[in-house]
Amino acid sequence: MMMNPVLGRELRERMRTGRAFVVIGVFLLMLTLTAYLVYQGATTTGEIESDLARQTRLGRDLYEWVLFVMLALVLFFVPGLTAGAIAGERERQTLLPLQVTLLRPRNILVGKVLAGMSFMLLLLFASLPVMMVAYLLGGIRPLDGLKGVGIVCVIAVLLTLMVTALSALTRRVQTATLLAYGFTALLVLLGPVLYFTMRVADGSHGNDSENPPAVLMALNPISIVADATAGENSSVFVANTNPLGWARDEVTKAYSINDDSWFAWFPDDNFRAQFRIVNDRREGIPAWLVGTIGLTVVAGLLSILAVRRLRTPAEAER
Repeated sequence: MMMNPVLGRELRERMRTGRAFVVIGVFLLMLTLTAYLVYQGATTTGEIESDLARQTRLGRDLYEWVLFVMLALVLFFVPGLTAGAIAGERERQTLLPLQVTLLRPRNILVGKVLAGMSFMLLLLFASLPVMMVAYLLGGIRPLDGLKGVGIVCVIAVLLTLMVTALSALTRRVQTATLLAYGFTALLVLLGPVLYFTMRVADGSHGNDSENPPAVLMALNPISIVADATAGENSSVFVANTNPLGWARDEVTKAYSINDDSWFAWFPDDNFRAQFRIVNDRREGIPAWLVGTIGLTVVAGLLSILAVRRLRTPAEAER
């Protein structure tokens, strides 16, 4: 199996510098510090006792806090590590030699994306021992820890693809970095801001119900991770003691006030029958899948634009 030459070069360059090990160290240090602070906070408030239920709640709370910090670090590191992937080649005038080789534009894009993805996956799998601290407290199963890291991996892969595609559309690393961080902030904030703005607008019109489309809350990385790692009894263990719990409650509320529909603005619609909650069990498409599909569509559209941007006039002759 032949490795993509762009990927091979990127991996060698990235791992031969001390920057990669500094990033890994900072990533694990932040997660370890989060677990320590959550544990110490429970200790000083007398939360840790022989009561098994309290210890289980602590384990679940620690798990969700570590998962949230892990997602926040991914949202912070991916733009910084990936924004210059193609813009840096163009700025150093080394992109043209790549374009005139036998590599197709999509091969160049795939190599850059895989290089960024491989490093982020290394970071996430290195964090598994920290995640398993919650398992020792009895708050989660090993499968829950793998599920949490897995859904964060999906977010990291999609974000890496989107940021690399944006890098192909710019000429300078500085511009690409600003664009990447701005796009990531928009990805996190746009849906909730639109939802709550439309909700306030609905509530100001007399007896009109406050029921903006629930899909606006689902198209958010935090909501995706919160819903995917909810579990059957997460609401029993953890209420609003961490950002994932708050996001999960808001998504559930947005879903319920729309008569269990993701896409309807007004509850009297025929589409809602496909997305009902019966006996406290969701049927149809869950929130995490709705959000993942939405982000995948955005990543696909940006990738098409990036491939077109990487084409050269001589492509038809090669």
